Amino acid sequence: MALRQRGKAGFWHAYFDTVRETEDGPRRVRTTINLGTTDKREARALEFELMKKNRENMMRQRVARLLSSSEIPNSSPPQRVHRKRRLLIADALAAAAKYRAVGETTSKIWRKFQREINLKWMHELTSEQAYAYLVEHCPGESGKRFNNVRSCLNTVYQLTLMESGMNESPFEKIPQRRLQSRHQRPFTEEEFVRIYQAAPQPWKSAAMIAWFTGLRQKDIFLLRWDCIRGDVLETVPAKTARFGRGVRIPIHPQLAAELDALPHVNERVLGAWKYTPDYIRFRRAFGEILRGLGITEDRRGIVNFNSLRDSFVTRCDEAGIPRHAIRGIVGHTSDRMTDLYSHDLETARLVQELPSVPLDKPEKKEKNCVKRCVKRRNEAR
Repeated sequence: MALRQRGKAGFWHAYFDTVRETEDGPRRVRTTINLGTTDKREARALEFELMKKNRENMMRQRVARLLSSSEIPNSSPPQRVHRKRRLLIADALAAAAKYRAVGETTSKIWRKFQREINLKWMHELTSEQAYAYLVEHCPGESGKRFNNVRSCLNTVYQLTLMESGMNESPFEKIPQRRLQSRHQRPFTEEEFVRIYQAAPQPWKSAAMIAWFTGLRQKDIFLLRWDCIRGDVLETVPAKTARFGRGVRIPIHPQLAAELDALPHVNERVLGAWKYTPDYIRFRRAFGEILRGLGITEDRRGIVNFNSLRDSFVTRCDEAGIPRHAIRGIVGHTSDRMTDLYSHDLETARLVQELPSVPLDKPEKKEKNCVKRCVKRRNEAR
């Protein structure tokens, strides 16, 4: 409803819509009423009374239509339908983050799922559609990627059940696949010496850190100087950061000498070199070093940078370090162990007694072998 002042006398007029029953059904008609006053305050009061009568009239007409309808019995009043809760797939990550920190890998997998799934709302996805998506985007016989993608997507759905109004996740009923992938094997001491002598920086120092700490590649390149506190390295691995689970690793004397020789450029230990994990040559660099040295996979498993982590655990086992101390160092957990064991620093100090590696006599032949391999690959490209 609106008020307008019209005419030479300046009377206020009220404009409002009314609903009239016609042969074609109810029809909305614009009505104008002269309030017969030039006082704006009095016109407002009259307008309020007209609006009240108009609402009452519209409500009576609506009730009459409902009572005369064949779908609703005359004895029951109209029922209000409650709208079901719904959540957009695009808003799921933000909703899940309210309950628990979502890891980087889970966020990446969910954003890809959001782009490629042809749905808008969370509740629209069925278990059949979820399984079809996993089969299409996780091909191959290995079940590792299939299980990882299923677990990440299921985590987001589980955290947003209340916001989406769902009872269960569509990924919950999908069984996991049997793992058929081959695990990496540990390096021998002789292989590590060859890698250290032939590898350029920053891979030389990164290999030394992984050999004596068991840290993953990403954690090594993002390691900061302030994580080194005396003869103990304290950090929170990226893989367990969302759980707030850190590790405390005693620093071996040979590793301490390696760290002292590194330049202090910025806050990162390997800050003198760029960390570019998305760069294709960076991802292939360590593999080219292994191929140049003739270090390849065998029946024990494949070889990659993470083989240094396996080497560390194997050497700790051979040195007689208790299993609970090893779990605390490398950040592993199991159903039988509690977080209390992850802080057993006194037992973990046995790591400092591991045998040193003879690195005094570098071999030029190994370095030349790596250079020839890289040169051949560049010429092939």
